[in-house]
Parts: sequence; C-alpha cells; structure tokens
Amino acid sequence: MAKKSDRDAVDPSRSVRDVFYPKGRKRGLIVRIQVDYSRAGSLLRYSLSLIDLSSSLDNGRIVGYDNAHGKHHRHYFGRVDCVEFESYEKLESQFEAQVRQYLETGTC
Repeated sequence: MAKKSDRDAVDPSRSVRDVFYPKGRKRGLIVRIQVDYSRAGSLLRYSLSLIDLSSSLDNGRIVGYDNAHGKHHRHYFGRVDCVEFESYEKLESQFEAQVRQYLETGTC
C-alpha cells in the first residue's frame, strides 16, 4: 500500500471544528460543521449538520451534507440522497440558507 505524502495529510491549521447552538424560538438545536483540508489545500472531508434534539429521525439530524463513504450526499429528514458537488463554498451557502429557513419556519 502506498504511503500518503505530507501534502495529502490533514492540515490542522486549516481544519474547522465548530458547534453552534442557535438562539431564538427553537430550543435544542445544534449546528455542527467539520471540514478538513490537506496541506496542499485540497478539501479532504466535510460534514455539515443541523440537529434538532426533539426529532427522532436520523438521530435528530434534520439536514446535513457530507462526503463520508466516498460520495457526496445529503441527509434530509431521515432520507439520504446523492448530491452533485460543485464546490464546498456553494454547498456551505446552501446549508446556511436551509438552517436559516428551519430556524424561521420549522421546515427546510
């Protein structure tokens, strides 16, 4: 098996691990963002999740995007669908819009 080069290794200075607890009318919500870049600047993996602790679907995950298991996909109210990946920035913007909509209306 080939050894990964240092350029393919995770760059801890560019990795993101954030957890937010939105305030407002909905309680028990968590927004979790995890992103890893290589030392060369390539996106290695990502996971964006909106979790509602009052929901029993998909362990509370209302909407989420990730590239686990070698494919880009979306979790949406218990369903998992493949998504076309254009860029992380576009996906992050889409996720942020869905989180805002859920906070305002209770639906995505």
